[in-house]
Amino acid sequence: MNLPEGGGHRSVDERRAQLLDAALAVLREQGLAGLTTRAVTARAGAPHGIFHYAFGSKAALVRALIERELRGATDAWAPALATDDLEAALRHALRAQLDLVRADPAHQAAMFELIRAARDDGDVSTVAFERQRYHAAITERLTTWSQRSGAVWAGSAEQVAALILSATDGVIQAWVTDHDDTLAEASIDLLARAITSLASPA
Repeated sequence: MNLPEGGGHRSVDERRAQLLDAALAVLREQGLAGLTTRAVTARAGAPHGIFHYAFGSKAALVRALIERELRGATDAWAPALATDDLEAALRHALRAQLDLVRADPAHQAAMFELIRAARDDGDVSTVAFERQRYHAAITERLTTWSQRSGAVWAGSAEQVAALILSATDGVIQAWVTDHDDTLAEASIDLLARAITSLASPA
């Protein structure tokens, strides 16, 4: 399926990617208040009507931004699967996620603002979507590690994933506030050690 002519003849997927890039640029430069559908299409150099063919609503755009963020975060975990050493794998994965934030603090701050605003507005579906997708991704990784190493978790993989998600959020948000690399890295080391202590040989 192709979009109507105007601003270039592109597929829906291509147009969505273009609008997502534009939305993130607007969010970074103007904040949440400036994130309107007209601002996004103007930044993309596309007719305003294109937005509705690509996303249908601003809420759908927000979800797509969060989903793309999730893909980037979970891709950072992938190299950790190369080792059967659970503590090393956790430390590698958590540091990789922290490194994503440190590489582009403005991007992370923009995403925090987007998600926080959704919570404040009572947009439960978008907030739940974000949390569920992150939780599912972490649970999948934990299950893979336990299967490879033969470890058994003290709780379910879902419970351990929820703990990791909450603790990692805290470490990252603290770093965004104070940019204390030493504290953040020490926190990750302790977290990896603590989570590993919840696993025992089958």
